Amino acid sequence: MTSTIELRNTLTLDYEVGPFISLIVSFNEISNKNDYLNLIETVKEEFIQKHDENIWPRYERKLRRFNFDRAKHIGNGSGVALYVSFKAIHSFDLTQPVKTQISIDDTMNVAQLIKEIESQLHYRVLILRDNDFKLLRVDNGHFSILNLVNKPIPVLVNNDKNKYFMLVKEYLSDLFDDDDYLQTVVVASEENRKLFNELADQKTFAKDIVSKVDVDDLGPDKISEMIDELNQQFFDKLANDNKIKYEKASDHRLVATDLRDIISNALSGKIDTLYISEESYNKTLNDLAITTIGFAGNVLLLPKSQMPMNLDYAAITLKF
Repeated sequence: MTSTIELRNTLTLDYEVGPFISLIVSFNEISNKNDYLNLIETVKEEFIQKHDENIWPRYERKLRRFNFDRAKHIGNGSGVALYVSFKAIHSFDLTQPVKTQISIDDTMNVAQLIKEIESQLHYRVLILRDNDFKLLRVDNGHFSILNLVNKPIPVLVNNDKNKYFMLVKEYLSDLFDDDDYLQTVVVASEENRKLFNELADQKTFAKDIVSKVDVDDLGPDKISEMIDELNQQFFDKLANDNKIKYEKASDHRLVATDLRDIISNALSGKIDTLYISEESYNKTLNDLAITTIGFAGNVLLLPKSQMPMNLDYAAITLKF
């Protein structure tokens, strides 16, 4: 799993020396060690067209020593991102669909990792019925059913639904007392969902994310469909939240749309959020993203339709 902190640490290492090989490997296209070794030969051809052939062995050794084993990474992942400098190699597991691609430049190409970080979703799903419930953990579209020890049973309150739902709420509060940063989506009949939401006043319940699936007909396939539906709602909400955030910042004159202003703010560590259109992404904007991440700013790589005012780039700036 790629994190912003992990990427920032990689980008700010003092000992890194270019040129950098940015290698995105798709497991669909490169599925075994022989495929990977053949890919290294392709990388070599591109590398020596741009740089001194005498320094290639330093890069080749790192690539060959990398343990390319699909099972070693994420069993259900899409691929791996490799970044090789003169002195080091870094790897990031990928979950989003990718195509194998090679980039050789004086900085890392971080577009795929920005997309990877943007796409990460982690939440819980409470499947609630009148007298029973189960809990799922969802990570990037993949779910697991949590084992609930000593969970409350309705006979303890004489099958009183209100009291039973209170027991469920208290049970979950205790269960996730030290893990309350994840949101929980309540999937239930409309009546039960409204009742539970009235009882559950914690901010960790995502009350604006709603699924209308039949909770009495939730086999594995139906659960997968439900999660796809919930994921899309989370992404739509995030896009809307980003739009609202930018509009509020604009009202307070804390935005920049001129590239020179954005670069100046980035070099001063004054960018809160950098927005880049996927269609406009280039080396200049890639380096701008690296600088922003290095100063702990956020970077969003979005379709043009989701960009503020349909711009190619924009930034929310910090007020000091």
